[in-house]
Amino acid sequence: MNENPDGTIPPVSRGFRQAYLRATVPGYFTTAGQALLEGRDFTDADRGDTESVCIVNASYARRFWPGQSAIGKRVKMGRLDEPRPWLKIVGMAADHKVIAYPYDGEMDGTIFLPMNQLLALSAAYHDFTFIVETAGDPRAQESAIRVALTRADPRLAAYELNTMADAAATTRTTERFALVLVSLFGVLGLVLSAIGLYGLLSLQVAWRTREFGIRSALGATAAGLAQLVTGQGLRLLAMGLLLGTATASAGLQLAASRWPNLPATGPVPYLAAATVLAFAVLLACWLPARRAARVDPITALRAE
Repeated sequence: MNENPDGTIPPVSRGFRQAYLRATVPGYFTTAGQALLEGRDFTDADRGDTESVCIVNASYARRFWPGQSAIGKRVKMGRLDEPRPWLKIVGMAADHKVIAYPYDGEMDGTIFLPMNQLLALSAAYHDFTFIVETAGDPRAQESAIRVALTRADPRLAAYELNTMADAAATTRTTERFALVLVSLFGVLGLVLSAIGLYGLLSLQVAWRTREFGIRSALGATAAGLAQLVTGQGLRLLAMGLLLGTATASAGLQLAASRWPNLPATGPVPYLAAATVLAFAVLLACWLPARRAARVDPITALRAE
């Protein structure tokens, strides 16, 4: 929906802002489980021949009237120079998850209009979505829903009957694919890092064979020689954890600034990632450390 809140300057390039539009009927917020934080719900008295009203969500209200009540404020439909009505805000609803699409762009929030007034403003709206609260399995109610619509008006045709969960999952297909792709690259990077660390430590053990032989001849134990190799891997692990934690924190802050509704991330993901990385490093260190611990001092000195 193209809109302009009262008292704000519209973007020069377009002349309007954009928000999600929801046309609802009285009782919608109760059915959808969305709380009204302030003001009132729509009633049957909100008709096409009465004052144009709307309800906004909390994010929209905070964006344009921070620290103030949005009740009584006005929102213009379309550009300021268009002959379209101002909508008086009569309620503020709690924020909710929106089934959004990547091409939606930046939205100010959600504006709810009473269905009767929206139909009076434009006859072009011929496609509506009904939210039906059911008892039990929603899929078992499909036939009853179709019968009820036909009984109300034989011209009404129901299509794309879906549960809310399925509808939301469909819109996340792109995000899920991107997540799987990033996860695969992460696993591949972890495997390549482990292989690289194994190769590096194996090469160092080969270079230091004489040193290990001398240390063994002077009384160094097999465990001590293994610790020399493992210590190098653990130092690299510590550096990787520090850099990785800093990079991940910066990335999460950047994502939170772009998508404010992202859930907060606790220490569990960091601990899980550190555990997996530590296991991979220890696995990569095991064979080189084992080889260093088994160096025969006589054979090593003869090789020189």
